[in-house]
Amino acid sequence: MEIRILKAATEVFLEKGYAGTNMTLIAQAAGINRPALYYYFRTKDRIFNELFGLMVKSFIPRLLEILNSNDPMEVRLERFVDSYFEQLSKEPRLPIFILRENFRDPEFLLKTVFDLNLENYFSELRLTYEKEVSLGNLKEVPPFAILYTCLGQIVFPFLTKPFVQTVFVGNQEKPWVVASDFNSLMTMWKPYVVKSLKSLLFAR
Repeated sequence: MEIRILKAATEVFLEKGYAGTNMTLIAQAAGINRPALYYYFRTKDRIFNELFGLMVKSFIPRLLEILNSNDPMEVRLERFVDSYFEQLSKEPRLPIFILRENFRDPEFLLKTVFDLNLENYFSELRLTYEKEVSLGNLKEVPPFAILYTCLGQIVFPFLTKPFVQTVFVGNQEKPWVVASDFNSLMTMWKPYVVKSLKSLLFAR
């Protein structure tokens, strides 16, 4: 039942955000009454805190596993980009949900990072990156430049999906249309993302 409630709550929170969600809506989505919901979760905050942690954690792909593989660096970079696009294609509402909550309560987002021990993840990621720089495989680039490049080129298309679909997806007779659906457009976009990251990061 807890899994059923969390799945239902996920849909409600993704659709309406924290402010627009209440226990009645969660109970209705789960197909149970409010007393049954309160038996498992006493407050909306408790449900939200658990779900938000899972969402933030799921938004970070297994980047270390990819970077520490024996594949050539070009292949590892392509796998990294593919993993993000695949994840966002499965749940395109996730970026705007996290963005909305970041503006609503940035301190909570930071607390979530520490509660999930994600600072250890980022520390290990930094050490892996510094190792590749010392080996001459990557250029030394400020972390914020890498972050903004990734967020801008990978996440932003999903944040602007309704507009992008209107302009570039649909009837091939329209002058700006280049793809039959959004996923096809993202497949066309990925090589440009990889090329941009290679230009930013590769020492050669």
